[in-house]
Amino acid sequence: MLVNGGMSARQQQTPNMSPEHIMGKAVLKMSLMEVQQFVEAQFTENPALSIEETTLCPACGGRLIGDFCPACGSERVQDEEKTLPDDDDWQAEVYSSAAADDEYLDPFARVATPQTLTEHLKEQARLSMDGEDLRLASFLIDMIDEDGYLREPLVDLAAEQGLSVPQLERILLEVQSLDPPGVGARDLRECLLLQLSRLSDESFEKRMAEKIVRDQWELLSRMKVEKIATSLKVSSETVPLILQFLRENTTPHPASMFRDPWENMYPRRASKTRPDVVVRQVKDALVADIVDPTSGRVSIEEMYTGLYEDAVRGKGHMSEREKAHVKEHVAKARALIEALEFRKSSLRRIIDELLSYQADFFKEGPYALKPLTRKELAARIGLHESTVCRATQDKFIRIPNGECIAFELLFDSALPIKERVRQLAAQKLSDGEIAARLTESGMPIARRTVAKYRDQLGVLPMDYRLPTVSQTSASSG
Repeated sequence: MLVNGGMSARQQQTPNMSPEHIMGKAVLKMSLMEVQQFVEAQFTENPALSIEETTLCPACGGRLIGDFCPACGSERVQDEEKTLPDDDDWQAEVYSSAAADDEYLDPFARVATPQTLTEHLKEQARLSMDGEDLRLASFLIDMIDEDGYLREPLVDLAAEQGLSVPQLERILLEVQSLDPPGVGARDLRECLLLQLSRLSDESFEKRMAEKIVRDQWELLSRMKVEKIATSLKVSSETVPLILQFLRENTTPHPASMFRDPWENMYPRRASKTRPDVVVRQVKDALVADIVDPTSGRVSIEEMYTGLYEDAVRGKGHMSEREKAHVKEHVAKARALIEALEFRKSSLRRIIDELLSYQADFFKEGPYALKPLTRKELAARIGLHESTVCRATQDKFIRIPNGECIAFELLFDSALPIKERVRQLAAQKLSDGEIAARLTESGMPIARRTVAKYRDQLGVLPMDYRLPTVSQTSASSG
């Protein structure tokens, strides 16, 4: 009975899943780049489709209005505007190169573009390696995370490349010789040793710091100052000075300078991508633009429109096979057009409500984020929760300060308290001290929750954050 009932239920649901419905759900989940690729593929396969030619903004991918991109503010550069004074030929070449290629003036074009860690490392690798060594170095560099660590086991990476561990380890040593010092380390201990080895300083403090990290790691992690002093045969007053040297000359996050400010609050490993929505502040109002270079440009070929009408009305001299061909391709074209419009309208309803409900967040930052779930948002705008989930999945918003953040950030109700945890952790407070401080300020939180948030933020626990001399002296006393 249960099985038959289950089968009956599935049989009743199947007719409701029309091809148009299936395509609409699929397109709704796609990112901007995926939508563009999907439309191009459909255009190649479906002769009933027509795509209007238009000029797209090279900065964000949006459609232009005349010479202006309403989404990101880029503007077309006219030929006469590209001419710069003859006495600065080298500047003319630099400033006109991007505009000459894309015929646009990006308002941020003259601001130095931040170089990613991966780009920085590969640029150095190309100067010192070539051939197979360079290929393997690039492979390892791609595996390095945003903090500068190689987290993947070397044995797995070697097997993937068909190499022995020593062969790949030789390449890793080359990668670890690149800047910033400490990059490519497999753990914190190796990271600190790499940085110490790059110091030109040959002082007593440096030699002792290397011994502590290399030989007394367990004692260091638990800050057993007296035992470290006994092991090194130095006074207990000397160890704090050595640790102070270590704290001032090394960092547990060697690649921190390559991370965006928003990533410090919500770390993630994601490639830089064009935003699906651009939020701008115009005077005191927030305005959102849906970056959608496809919707409105896709239509049905005029010839196929006429053939479809003839096929439906039984006119003309088409065979049954030809009629089926026309109907099938026109139906697919209509399904694509409806799916694109549904994606755009859904994003519009979602972002408009978010701009209204989370206006303080967009203007003031993470502290002002209000708790909101996708289910609650769906109820507010009259969409199904699954629709909101698909529409916001793997999509990004460029906020007024220029950062590109994931939609999911807006549904992280713990974001304000995570930001407080990050700031308090930077003050060298332990998890218990952070929990007590937050509880006193009206944010009751358990120590284990602080530890969980700290891990999500990529902040090391207090035991692994090197203390100041005064803190170490106090603990040894």
